[in-house]
Amino acid sequence: MNDEFELDSLLKQMAEADHPDLPSPGLIWWRAQILKKQQEKQRIERPLTFMYWLAIAICTVISIVLGVAYWDVFRTTLAGVYSWLFPLGILAAAISLLFMVALLWSRPSKA
Repeated sequence: MNDEFELDSLLKQMAEADHPDLPSPGLIWWRAQILKKQQEKQRIERPLTFMYWLAIAICTVISIVLGVAYWDVFRTTLAGVYSWLFPLGILAAAISLLFMVALLWSRPSKA
């Protein structure tokens, strides 16, 4: 038995019978060990998950701050004053967007 659903269905079947039996001590110990390992994994991954969301928040804030701070430059670039800056700005925005998407795709698993 390596599935919670199987264990639950077994316990329900035993409870419905006239003489319910408990699972073997080995099965109870085995389930306890699995739960212990899952809790340890979650405890170990908690800082990683926190840093993941912090990195996304920092990238978003930096992108917004840079966009607001250099809005005049972008506007004059669109007017044609600094024509070489426009492709550079598009490239920087695309790289930032790709970095944020990569962070979202590399999200730590919850399993």
